[in-house]
Amino acid sequence: MKNFKILIISLITILLFTACGKNIVEKNKIEDKEKTVTKEPEINLYIARENLGESSEKFPLSQIIGEINLNQYEKLFNNANFTDKKIEKSKNNVGDVIISSNYRKIKFAKKAKNNIFENEEIKKSGSKIIESQISLRDKAFSYLLSNKMREIDNPKTPDKLGAYSTYFVKDFFEDGKLILLANVYNLNYSFKDGIFEEESGSHMPIEFQYVLNKDNNFVFDKVIYAQDGSLYAPSIKKMARGDKMTFDYLMKEGYNKEDYDELMDDLFYLAQEKGLDNFSHKLKEIPGYENDVVYIEKAPRLIEGNVEIAKKKDYEEAKKTVGKDSWSHCEGILYNKKTGIAVKTFIDYFE
Repeated sequence: MKNFKILIISLITILLFTACGKNIVEKNKIEDKEKTVTKEPEINLYIARENLGESSEKFPLSQIIGEINLNQYEKLFNNANFTDKKIEKSKNNVGDVIISSNYRKIKFAKKAKNNIFENEEIKKSGSKIIESQISLRDKAFSYLLSNKMREIDNPKTPDKLGAYSTYFVKDFFEDGKLILLANVYNLNYSFKDGIFEEESGSHMPIEFQYVLNKDNNFVFDKVIYAQDGSLYAPSIKKMARGDKMTFDYLMKEGYNKEDYDELMDDLFYLAQEKGLDNFSHKLKEIPGYENDVVYIEKAPRLIEGNVEIAKKKDYEEAKKTVGKDSWSHCEGILYNKKTGIAVKTFIDYFE
């Protein structure tokens, strides 16, 4: 009987240890699972404004409610130089823009010194300089407004990939509102068999208006578009508030290399987000254009960093019609070297 009791106690002890061991294993699994979950950092944009009597701060910061995604945040600092140059922490002035993530708080330089923008990485004690050759302030506003336009336009073309490149022009305060002026380029694409096709697009000077909410943050209120026809220039002049330099920037037409690169970068990001397969290619591995093709790297309207590609047979046939047809052309693709994206196009330049 005594031996039987000892046996029972031993079995219970084994079961308890087994249960405890299982609980520890399960706990470790949960902890390990939690460790692998990565939370995307919160990225916020703030601007210093005039005090409205709500605090003793001379130029309080208000958040500009909107999106700058992680991909854009990383691109923002791609070519920036994080230095060890220390400076005293500066005081905020009206119009100062600060970007804040989980890891860094950076005040953007408004103007360049000797062609270098000295942005301020704000630390607990003092600050450090981040050097950039472009205005990170303007670039951050460009991303903010591109995302806002995508939000506005997406319901109109839900089945298309809408790529945006925004050329930021100016910001100012007016009657308590934050006014942002920009040129916005938009191209909408469909995708099939590894190739994109441009379905529609637009280029428009736009005025974005933000107003303060009850929490004293700036929230989007409305957009004002340039008007058509004879009212186009007068409406842009009104946006520019009569300032000639601002008017000239808003009247800028056509996109340059930087604008098109930004459109392709944005399209690449959207394709990744949507989970598209086979949308980026090496030059000689583009579906349908692997062999017997003509590569054109210099043409009157060809943007640097891109290649026009046509099937040799189509190219030679179209070339024979030069001087005979009103528009000699053949179908081909425009290949972007940086992203590997191929877009359907028409080729009308023949050597």
